[in-house]
Amino acid sequence: MAGYHAKKRLGQNFLKSPEVIQRIVDEVDPSPGRLVIEIGPGRGALTHPLAESGVELLAVEFDRDLVGYLEKLVRKFDNATILHADFLTFEPDAVRYPVFTLLGNLPYNITSPVMDWCDRYHGRIESAVFMVQEELALRLAGSPGSKNWSPLSVMTQMLFDVDFRFRVSGKAFRPPPKVTSAVVRLTPRATILDTATDAVRQVVKVSFKQRRKLLINNLVPEVIPTVAQACEILNDLGLDRSCRAEQVTIEQFLALTNGLLRLKLV
Repeated sequence: MAGYHAKKRLGQNFLKSPEVIQRIVDEVDPSPGRLVIEIGPGRGALTHPLAESGVELLAVEFDRDLVGYLEKLVRKFDNATILHADFLTFEPDAVRYPVFTLLGNLPYNITSPVMDWCDRYHGRIESAVFMVQEELALRLAGSPGSKNWSPLSVMTQMLFDVDFRFRVSGKAFRPPPKVTSAVVRLTPRATILDTATDAVRQVVKVSFKQRRKLLINNLVPEVIPTVAQACEILNDLGLDRSCRAEQVTIEQFLALTNGLLRLKLV
């Protein structure tokens, strides 16, 4: 697109590698009769091959300067629609499909808000294929006991299985970012452990408030009034008083929250 320059304030880095584009399209596995919602299509590197695949495509672009270009790019495809909107305000009820696949090359500053959106509408999501900064991908796919286990890991994995697929070099973009990216796939869990309630969010956030601290020291006195009471609660859950938040599983966070709810501490 001649004359257009990526906007730093929007975190724009446009994918240019044909090999990476094909790998991402393969991850989406498009087929007629399915709906793919693309978040921030940019210059349409993924939009065009998806439209060609015959899948029903809705591309949601925030940057008004790109909308006209994208509409021209897919104008011969009746199955492709360009919507000028902020995806974070998009309501799934606007589409007639009961479920859909999400796809997006997500700028760092909107990754967490997009994950919050996915939490709210997880019942509508068939799968999601996201390209994010590698550090965020590792956190999304993190596991208990690792340095990548975080509130983002916990809240996402309550609802989705997260699969780290592959890394993407900065050379695959124009302009090239200074960081490595990675593609992750999210698939709804076969058994939803719990909804991401405000109480769970509060407990998880407080537990990780200072990672170097013991879990008990983060919980007392912000959530649990005394150390003695905290020790009793943790003991009931089979948690050692010397554990840290990064060692606590999702099931244990849910049990901890339920215990605190019964005691009316959250």
